[in-house]
Amino acid sequence: ANILAGPLVELAPRLVDRLAPNGRIVLAGLLDRQAEEVRAAYAPRITLDNDTHLEGWTRVAGTLGG
Repeated sequence: ANILAGPLVELAPRLVDRLAPNGRIVLAGLLDRQAEEVRAAYAPRITLDNDTHLEGWTRVAGTLGG
């Protein structure tokens, strides 16, 4: 997904529900300052990787049940 942080947080339960077991999710296009809020929305059910940062942008990714 490469959409705004607010919708990614709001849609977290629905997006995670659509993942297959051990499915991956990648959330990109986040400003560095938005990453923690997005991580918090997905962390209860997603095992998150280390974030990737580039020029003020962050990518959050992880695995369901990983």
